[in-house]
Amino acid sequence: MRSVKLVVVGAAVAAAMFGTAVASAAQQDAATGGGQVLVGSKGAGDTVAFTAKGTPDAGEGQVQYVDRTDGTGKDQVVHHGTVNCLAVMGNVARISGTWRDGGVFAIYVEDNGEGAAADDDVVTVLPGESTCDFDEPEDEDKTALARGNAQVRDR
Repeated sequence: MRSVKLVVVGAAVAAAMFGTAVASAAQQDAATGGGQVLVGSKGAGDTVAFTAKGTPDAGEGQVQYVDRTDGTGKDQVVHHGTVNCLAVMGNVARISGTWRDGGVFAIYVEDNGEGAAADDDVVTVLPGESTCDFDEPEDEDKTALARGNAQVRDR
């Protein structure tokens, strides 16, 4: 009978530990989203997709950014990156990381709500930044998502 009690107690302890780990992971700051900016009457512009969670000291996630400055098709440049920090305050997230080619980036995200009545979300990619401690871009430098959505969760 004693071995049955140990198994039950061991399972209960494991469940409690696992439940705490899941609850802690769910309570992390996070930013996810993606979309496209429009370029004048031409339509499709740069595209970005990202998922990030964690803290300014320990962020994780992935980013894909398609730069269509030189056109579409073979002229576009696709960047893949890994997130290394995330700083969230209210509806704003600052993300930074490293591109696969070794370059660094930062992304400024504003989650301005959902639905047609909400302002456009903002996702501005800042090449060359390597920390989550960067200044908010000037209003004229911010890039609104015309197609897509961003969500920032301040836990």
